[in-house]
Amino acid sequence: MEYYLIYQDNRIENFAEPMGVSKIINMDDLPVQFYIKDKSENEYIDFIEKPVTLISEKLKQIFEIYQKGIFYKPVVLADKKRMRQDLYWLMLPQKRECLSLQTEFNKNDTIKRIVIDEKKAGNYSIFSIDGIIENFIVVNLDVAESVLRSDFFGIKFKKVEVEC
Repeated sequence: MEYYLIYQDNRIENFAEPMGVSKIINMDDLPVQFYIKDKSENEYIDFIEKPVTLISEKLKQIFEIYQKGIFYKPVVLADKKRMRQDLYWLMLPQKRECLSLQTEFNKNDTIKRIVIDEKKAGNYSIFSIDGIIENFIVVNLDVAESVLRSDFFGIKFKKVEVEC
């Protein structure tokens, strides 16, 4: 099985950036609204990585095909200046203890080189890695190909080494 880290394309500087997200999020499924930073222009990308993972409705539909059991919370991003509201989803995939012993760490305990143990990852198509500082989201090849075949904006992938 092939795995990829999915992350935000940092080349897009004017993405719609939510403010105050980490302070108010609770784990119920009630929608919340956040204002976005006032910028001259805002790009509505499909994957916002920080401060929490937010995905577009269109990306959520793809993810739901491949993985059940992901927690989603509706989040409305509001642009007061332009009178615009867009639906996103806070995404919390299940955590998997799936790191191989070949994984390398920096001195500050951040990841230097990720190696996924395929047996520990199991049959999960979308998951996050348990036991690390970073909030990496991993998708399998089928998910990555499905996203790449569609018209998504602001998403990058990086292949992860796998131990079989």
